[in-house]
Amino acid sequence: MPTERLWRAAAITLCAAVPVSFYVIGDVTDAFPGVLTVADEEEGPASGPRAQGEDYDRVTAAAPIPPVAPEVPDAQAQDLQARMDAHAALPVVDGNLSYAVVDAGTGEQLAGRDAHTVHVPASTLKLLTAAAVLRQYTGTEVLTTRAAVQDGTVTLQGGGDMTLSEDELRELADGAAELAREQGTTSVTVALDTGFLTGGANSAWGDNGTAGGWVTPTASIAVDRGWLDGTQYGPKSTDPAGDAARLFASMLTEAGLEVQGEVSAGTAPEGAPSVQVESEPIVDIVRHTLLISDNTTAELLAHLVALQRGEETTPQGAAAAVEAEIRELGVELGLPQQDLDALQILDGSGLSRDNRVPPALLAAVMGQVASGEVAGLEQILFDVPVAGLSGTLADRFDAAGTQDARGIVRGKTGYLGGAATLAGVAVLPGGRTVGYSIVVHGFEGSSALEARAAVDAVAAELVQED
Repeated sequence: MPTERLWRAAAITLCAAVPVSFYVIGDVTDAFPGVLTVADEEEGPASGPRAQGEDYDRVTAAAPIPPVAPEVPDAQAQDLQARMDAHAALPVVDGNLSYAVVDAGTGEQLAGRDAHTVHVPASTLKLLTAAAVLRQYTGTEVLTTRAAVQDGTVTLQGGGDMTLSEDELRELADGAAELAREQGTTSVTVALDTGFLTGGANSAWGDNGTAGGWVTPTASIAVDRGWLDGTQYGPKSTDPAGDAARLFASMLTEAGLEVQGEVSAGTAPEGAPSVQVESEPIVDIVRHTLLISDNTTAELLAHLVALQRGEETTPQGAAAAVEAEIRELGVELGLPQQDLDALQILDGSGLSRDNRVPPALLAAVMGQVASGEVAGLEQILFDVPVAGLSGTLADRFDAAGTQDARGIVRGKTGYLGGAATLAGVAVLPGGRTVGYSIVVHGFEGSSALEARAAVDAVAAELVQED
């Protein structure tokens, strides 16, 4: 089957580039012998649309060892530069092409065009949000939602889980109703505690916000990400925490309690008897975010960065926390000060047209992800879509001249306001792993498909032989 062959190609090629972690992928996908195999149970988010590739179990890799790969000869780098540059002549590009390709092992830029000029990153910004959150968390942490019962009041306490399912909320309601009966009451009031996060809508989204169906305002609790019809770009709740609390109150009634009055704001009492449910681990929320480009969970992750850094958990505080984290990473990577000074992050999802990221910075971060030197960031390699196989790249790289990249190039897509972007990881002929970032900009909206195809054509040059 073509898809099976692509999985094998992806596994074998990437195993050559990053030894230990990608050996595990090769084993899982049966590209070569081993004790692991493809599993059938679904991993990742428990609700929302499934992204292709989510049936494959994540396997925790052994500690990475330094990759051994041949050096890239100057001639090969020069040839890569020339072939990528050639696409600037495409009519839809008209010279408006920027990119950077960075060696994952050395951090050296192998090829670049306008690499230090900032551009709108669109959804490739989610890669920076993912890197920021995985620098602050181990990834095994979960988000806990509680229902506390005391003195005739049931307090629903959000803990940041915006992926809560109706079944999980009902489990809380049933447990809270049982606690109330144990305390000798069947008549209760309901309070909502949203103190975990400030959250809210981000003015930087502009026209790409909640009204257009792009994103739910960040909240301490939401049911099914606040997607009112269960679809990614359908109508969104403007009050996800309030909607969750009102649904919870109705479930308490169904569980046999009499609910008095409306839901009110409150604080969960310390030490009160309670029941709780937990989200998937943060690392799986990151995975979901990158696979299907979920704006809502991306914004939540940015708020979690702010929380962990001890900064304000407002939309502005969340964006500033991600920017600060990426600036610190940039310093660690030795990036030019001009790249750090030019960086501007105004949200966690990339919906803002005012975000600005130089391709050199994003390529360097992805090079670090692929280097095997930082175990936490290496996780992103498992999460970024694979060309022709998964997530937002499942239907890409099918045009003539780009098909060789299927199963080899990994990348996060982006499109916004005349900018088509792709950033991720690839393996050059000969086995050298690179991080890359590509931007085609300045085109009319009617040319979006052609611009996206141009981005794919540029990225496909990464896997072509001289």
